[in-house]
Amino acid sequence: MEIASADLADLAAGATLLGSGGGGDTVSAAILVRRVLERYGPVRLVAPSELDPDDWVITVAAIGAITVMLERLPGGDEFVTAVRTLERWLGVRASAVQGMEAAGFNALIPVAVAAWLDLPLVDADGMGRAFPRLDQTVFTLSEVPAAPAVLVDPSGDTVIIGSGDNAAVERLARAALPALGAWAASALYPMRAGQVERAALTGSFSRAIRLGRMLRTAQRTRARAGLSAEGGEILFSGAVLQVRQRTPYGLGVATLEHTRDRERTLRIELADEFLLALDDGSIVGCVPDLISLVDTRSWQPVSADRLTPGRHVDVLRLPAPARWHEPAGRALAGPAAFGLYLPEGM
Repeated sequence: MEIASADLADLAAGATLLGSGGGGDTVSAAILVRRVLERYGPVRLVAPSELDPDDWVITVAAIGAITVMLERLPGGDEFVTAVRTLERWLGVRASAVQGMEAAGFNALIPVAVAAWLDLPLVDADGMGRAFPRLDQTVFTLSEVPAAPAVLVDPSGDTVIIGSGDNAAVERLARAALPALGAWAASALYPMRAGQVERAALTGSFSRAIRLGRMLRTAQRTRARAGLSAEGGEILFSGAVLQVRQRTPYGLGVATLEHTRDRERTLRIELADEFLLALDDGSIVGCVPDLISLVDTRSWQPVSADRLTPGRHVDVLRLPAPARWHEPAGRALAGPAAFGLYLPEGM
């Protein structure tokens, strides 16, 4: 399979849905990647099993303030430098790249990186959705080290992080970002293709493209059957009454009134992503599962930072990959990881 320019609209739409309200602007990313593919041609999308088990695969992502990045879109040198630096540090040559999160902005960037490097893109990632921290991956659950990790800013300034603890790599990377201009290209989680097959979430980019096609079909025909085919469901349809965005001191909250039953309300707890949905006080959706909002009329995904009173939305739930529901997965990326402490068993 290849990812060509014609696939980018679907990939961007699906990646936005998998961003669960966060993940950054996929429209600008799609414009960037389209230009790259027009110059270099389509990118080959491969399963880990198509590579030799001993081949090296390097994980790529943009980290930091995506809004700052949009003011100065990547030119490619940052990511190429990050991958080549990691290769030299390890004394290896990468045979492919993979994404850290096949959601939001970071579902598009690996396509461009694969084109810049003339390498295949592995149809796999470490999250299956968007999460805010680079240690919140199934790679961490499989004890794959994030380090050595390389960060490169648009000027070519480079930071190499070494640590045996993925949470420490996250802290060190965030500490370095102000000096790097708020965002950086990253190359990290180097692993063999055999490890990718065991540790990664496979089929991630294919899933994002399928979800994007489902969304675009729903926008065109009003048919919603494709959502249930992906294990999803509509939790609630209504109008946004009030939104309090996240502050440095706590989570944000949105309150919705049901379209047909005005006595029924939905409360959504949100940070960069939508985290928890309570329908008249009963939990109907909770991280690590995905809660995504789409505009009722257009079925365009609505991001957490653009949710405003008066907007009519459908609230969707998509199941997270099963590994996130295991005890270690919930500890790393479940509700408590975001400051939500729920009754036992929820």
